[in-house]
Amino acid sequence: MRAGHGVERLDVVVGEAMGGYADRTEGITGTVDPLEVHAVTFTDSGHRFVLIVADLVCVNTDVVERIRVAVRDLGVDSCWVAATHTHASPEAGCVPGGAPTPASLAERLVRASLQAVRAALADERDARLHAIRARVPDLGGRRVLPDGDAADLPVDALVISSNSGEIMGVIVVSPVHPTVLPAGNSDAGADLNGGIRRALQTGDRWVVAATGAAGDISTRHTRRGRDRAETDRLGTLVAEQLSITAPPPGEPGQASVLPPVSTRVELAPKRPEEFATAIAAAADAPGAGERHRSVVHQGRRIARDLQAQGRTQPYEIDVQAIRLGDVTLVAVPGELFLELGEAVRAASSADGSPVVVLGYTNGYLGYLPSRGTPATYETLVSPVAEGSGERVVAAAVNAVRSSRNESWAV
Repeated sequence: MRAGHGVERLDVVVGEAMGGYADRTEGITGTVDPLEVHAVTFTDSGHRFVLIVADLVCVNTDVVERIRVAVRDLGVDSCWVAATHTHASPEAGCVPGGAPTPASLAERLVRASLQAVRAALADERDARLHAIRARVPDLGGRRVLPDGDAADLPVDALVISSNSGEIMGVIVVSPVHPTVLPAGNSDAGADLNGGIRRALQTGDRWVVAATGAAGDISTRHTRRGRDRAETDRLGTLVAEQLSITAPPPGEPGQASVLPPVSTRVELAPKRPEEFATAIAAAADAPGAGERHRSVVHQGRRIARDLQAQGRTQPYEIDVQAIRLGDVTLVAVPGELFLELGEAVRAASSADGSPVVVLGYTNGYLGYLPSRGTPATYETLVSPVAEGSGERVVAAAVNAVRSSRNESWAV
């Protein structure tokens, strides 16, 4: 296997709308830290795959397809595009069910992605890949609870090293909404994922920070501030627990890069009565703060708007898996709840091979809650019927198992 990395800044335009918080009224006024687009290539003699991770609240399928077409001319066989889900970025069409990407942002994202991929191709060298996982306390907790406790969250890392054992780079996958900067912030920035990158980057080692199954997890109950200093404090928590080590002893070998396997899944839209039930059940929790009450109010409004659309056609999404050596990546185009991401891993790791779930990848459908989740903002604004999250899990497990039916060698 060979691997390479490239990074390019994503330009922002003063005054353009910001994404992430439904009650924002002010456009971007400045930058707290640069937005970045990272590309990591993995290739063997038969297939070249690139993972692009952009500091955006989401990516929709229209711009994903544009990027895939553009990088094909560079010799890339398959391409995934993921968003970090920073809420301090331009609005990208991040609404339940997805929306067209604003034209100016799409142009900038395609341009930055191409530059990052070109740099990654130029950086390719012989590499080894292994996965590690750490439990990080006090990083985040279940945000669906008005007064929740912190949880020991599973943070994954793919460590890319040279055949001699020197660490070249790290892809961190954190199952946490990267929301430290508040709704009143009008400066663009990478938020928590930027803090993770800064905390882990050393010398020539590059760091990519992606977001996993974070639908119901945030820093709401663990953050001590709402500024860049707090993103760095939380990023340091990740760095302290996630011991980045050289690969296990053994022969470097020739790990294969197999084409992704895609599973198409149809998800039924919520029926009118489901919207009505969710709206009626989403009462203000006793003792909840003003911000929680405001968020629930926003959720009711969005739910009524979705109900008024009267959609009857199912939503169709592609859930993909790719095998890189003995590590399998899974791409979900939405906000999967953490327990569902863990269910994918548990159901498809029978042989002990690591499985890492990426959220916000290759499109954006919206929240994909677990069955039986109490009425909250997340369930209010989810466009799909109850049980859809479990259907996505089944599709992901099917994709993982299908990817492993191919012959591969280490």
